Amino acid sequence: MNSVQLAETLAGYRMAIRSPVRGLWTGHLDYDQFFDAMMAAIRRGFTQAWYQGARECGIAPNELKPDERLALEAAINNEFQFIDGLGSYVEANSKANKGKLGRSFARTKSWINRYNSLRNQAKLSACGDKKLTWRLGKTEEHCRSCLALSGKTKRASQWKAAGIQPQNAPNEKLVCGGFLCDCTLEPSDEPMSKGPFPKLP
Repeated sequence: MNSVQLAETLAGYRMAIRSPVRGLWTGHLDYDQFFDAMMAAIRRGFTQAWYQGARECGIAPNELKPDERLALEAAINNEFQFIDGLGSYVEANSKANKGKLGRSFARTKSWINRYNSLRNQAKLSACGDKKLTWRLGKTEEHCRSCLALSGKTKRASQWKAAGIQPQNAPNEKLVCGGFLCDCTLEPSDEPMSKGPFPKLP
């Protein structure tokens, strides 16, 4: 997948998450409608993200193993449990309550970032012994952990075994915790990085 395609799919997920938030904030959606719209957006978006990550390793959706499908379903169900907290915040800070929409949208940033987290998780699962290189995201500042991992190339199975994955908050392996992290693991033809993983700050 090229960067343009990824940006388009990520933008689509961003819109799908922000739309029900806007609807609840304005009062055009009631709480139940908001909840249903969020569940649909998460299921559709997470599934698409997982399929994209697997495709980057040459695995088609119908080739996913049962444990990969279970991991995807677990991620979807885990995300569902946070909808209520977001909805409560948006209601308390609604337009009718003189709240600012920007503050509610700010709450969605970590939700939107989970799209790439699922994509990376799928790659770790589907790529097996294929090589993945840690690439820094486009954010202006990076945590010490991400900087130490930048350019490191290891097999997907090694990244997975080490529990080192960008964006999958909360992640105690990274100084940034994976929150709002923009780094990725990308399929690579680069030589394997020698030695163990760097000691992370």
